Amino acid sequence: MQYRHQLFPAVVVKRYNSMITDIRLADDSVVPAFCSRKEINSVCTEGMEVWVKRSTNKNRIVKYKIEYINKDGNLVFTSPRYEERLFKEAFDRKRIAEFSAFSEYRRIEPDDHLPHIHFELSDGQGRKCFVYITTLYGWQGGRAVFPIDINFFEIGMFEEMRKLRAAGFETAVFMIVPRGNCPEARFTWTAAPVAAAKFFEEAKNGLQFVCYGCNVDKTNVSVSEKIEITY
Repeated sequence: MQYRHQLFPAVVVKRYNSMITDIRLADDSVVPAFCSRKEINSVCTEGMEVWVKRSTNKNRIVKYKIEYINKDGNLVFTSPRYEERLFKEAFDRKRIAEFSAFSEYRRIEPDDHLPHIHFELSDGQGRKCFVYITTLYGWQGGRAVFPIDINFFEIGMFEEMRKLRAAGFETAVFMIVPRGNCPEARFTWTAAPVAAAKFFEEAKNGLQFVCYGCNVDKTNVSVSEKIEITY
């Protein structure tokens, strides 16, 4: 996936309990910047190097948005709005071994009445797999960790996936780690015990979890290697 927005270097000055962070631009001005998710903001420590894009919308109060952070010497892509595009490119290039038996994908539409699921995969012979896509931003000890939270969207997704499995279909959560050099994704009970219990229950009941890392630079992001999930 080509990234074509102009980027501006900055340094984190102060983090708030929201999705807003104060940053210092190259001209030494301090301005607020938007983070797409609180999980991203939680790792934006004071002095961290980031790259931001500037909105051209004159009505926006917060003009800057953090698109990349430098986490422990690795570039991390912080914009989850590209999740579906990254998945489609990886599927088209047959990079996802777990879905190699499927030849087609279809984006879930409102008439499907599955508002919490992203794609339906099919093999042309009746076999189907329904996929939910998410990005992992939790990071501990050099490893991606999950879950670090649960929201109403994910609760709704679990319920829809359960009904689909009861109807005889396969279901999967495709997790993207938007950085390279990640050795594993670890399921943890400690970050969010209630969420962990829910994730573990769904896994026991047949929901598949698949995790892949990315090749990341400031002009291109793409799904790359499979990441082992440890429990």
